Amino acid sequence: MLQAIKDKAQGWIAWAIVILISIPFALFGIQEYLGSSADPVIAEVEGVEIKESELERGMRDFRETMRINLGNAYRQELFEGDAFRQQILDRMINEALMRETASDWNMRGSDAQVRGYIQSIPGFQNQGRFDKALYEAAVRNRGMSNAGFEDLVRQELVLRQMQNGVQNSSFVTNQMTATEARLARQKRAIEFARVPMSTFNDPQQVTDADAEAFYEANRVNYRVPERVKLAYVALGNSSLMPLVEVDDDKLQTYFEEHQNEFFAEEERKIRHILIDDTVGDSEAQRAKAEELFVQLQGGADFATLAAEHSSDPGSADNGGDLGWVTRGVMVEAFEESAFSLELNSVSEPVKTDFGYHLIEVTEKRGGSDVTFEQIRADVEAAYRKFHAEELFYDYYERLANAAYENSDSLVPAAETLGLEVRQTDWITRTSPLPSAIDNPKVANAAFSEDVLINRHNSDVIEIEPTEAVVIRVIEHEAETTRPFEEVRDQVVEQAAASLASEKAAKKGEETIETLKAGQSLAGIASANGWSHRDVTISRSQRDVPAEVVDAAFALKPPAQEAKGYTGVVAAEGDFFVVVVNNVEYGEAASDGSASETTQAQRMVVDLARAEFDGVLESLRSRASVEILDNQ
Repeated sequence: MLQAIKDKAQGWIAWAIVILISIPFALFGIQEYLGSSADPVIAEVEGVEIKESELERGMRDFRETMRINLGNAYRQELFEGDAFRQQILDRMINEALMRETASDWNMRGSDAQVRGYIQSIPGFQNQGRFDKALYEAAVRNRGMSNAGFEDLVRQELVLRQMQNGVQNSSFVTNQMTATEARLARQKRAIEFARVPMSTFNDPQQVTDADAEAFYEANRVNYRVPERVKLAYVALGNSSLMPLVEVDDDKLQTYFEEHQNEFFAEEERKIRHILIDDTVGDSEAQRAKAEELFVQLQGGADFATLAAEHSSDPGSADNGGDLGWVTRGVMVEAFEESAFSLELNSVSEPVKTDFGYHLIEVTEKRGGSDVTFEQIRADVEAAYRKFHAEELFYDYYERLANAAYENSDSLVPAAETLGLEVRQTDWITRTSPLPSAIDNPKVANAAFSEDVLINRHNSDVIEIEPTEAVVIRVIEHEAETTRPFEEVRDQVVEQAAASLASEKAAKKGEETIETLKAGQSLAGIASANGWSHRDVTISRSQRDVPAEVVDAAFALKPPAQEAKGYTGVVAAEGDFFVVVVNNVEYGEAASDGSASETTQAQRMVVDLARAEFDGVLESLRSRASVEILDNQ
């Protein structure tokens, strides 16, 4: 073969190959000279470049981590958009600054540390021990070499060492803990009144110009969210049951083996009188039992005779009652007699190893005389469901392979498995889904980059242990804003409410000035028909509006025998006038209690986080960081 290649390379074929190879190299060179790149630099940190591909990889890795950590609570829309992109870019800039600083500080990760960390990763272990083959396969699947992965681990260890070095040095003093406790346990005696916006709400006062101006200022409130139509192939009982082959012999066998699925097992409520060897030998026992049987036939009360004569201490005091009994619980002779008796009839003496029994059945439930032919449809449905669950795992793998191999359509996968491609109406990230695909993981996948942008089939999404689905986007509409004319009435209503809230706030501010002049809030509230309360609150108060609590504790404590005044707009648009009459400081625990220790630990964590954020802010303020316009 090598000789044939050498021979061919001497003629026009060789020149053709050279020309074809030269074209992309020439174009690549021109592209470099023109300054264009398929992987642009989006930021430079102390001369270190961060490229678009690195940012995209960072975003993907973060999404995948959150998808694993949050499970069904994961929402794709929280990890998209410019704000999310900027968050990841800031994180990468901080990491680059930390790497540069760690290098300046001569911080290193040793080979032993790297080996130890890698060997401790659960994903690289088999039965609790490090598996080198598993490790190497996992690294290859990420498209990396062992050396490249180990370098990443080394960098991570150095960054962690740097972060821990700052955070682990944080501490709080007893005085800081005591001060925090006094503030946390502080109580304030307040009074507050609600100025209702409804008093000032009049849509008639909103002009067209006012409405249009409000619409322009609040366009975000009139957006139609991004939406998609999906095609999907559902795999589960409903789709697999029709594929199960049935015949009467199989159904008859299933019926006989699973009769309890179709009707409840027969139970009987039984009472008995036991005559045992305490009255003599077997003949004496039989004679005594027959004597009692005659009395029962003559109308004697069963419970009375059981209490007087039964040798079974567990049931005699209860009139011989044994409760509900199913087959297989009692000895054979007793059971045969009990389950052949008519209701409220007494058996003749029945001999067992325990003695002689007189048995009465007082109630019965369950059991059935239904035949296979009478409930054939129910048996077939149960049979198909049972075997559909067996088919699920085989079909799951086949569906995954077919959807992956034909990623631009669900039709081949559906045809291969004999399933149906169905479609949804328009759905948003938060709208209800059809029952067959009603799962948060479906919405997350539908709006993911691979399914929405690249228009690939999704992976197989598990809905329930034996219910799964593959989806693809067939139509997509970006987010839009509804036209003003379409939402005019809604705009007018909301503009009027906004104006009313402003007027309520103005009235509240005027009231505060009046209070400072010496008038009483209770009197003003009464004169205006406002609600009024006088209460002592803590920071965790639940029976007072949260806005009032926050406003009261945000106010600087008034001087002794003075009052503090403030106001706040409630979420619904009303205005609260708040008066702080007195401040009571809490006392810190001084006995080393669990609450004191927990508080100190929480303060250390908060302080450590704040100090490390301060280090990052300081590094960034002194570093050369350039974020380029082509991001």
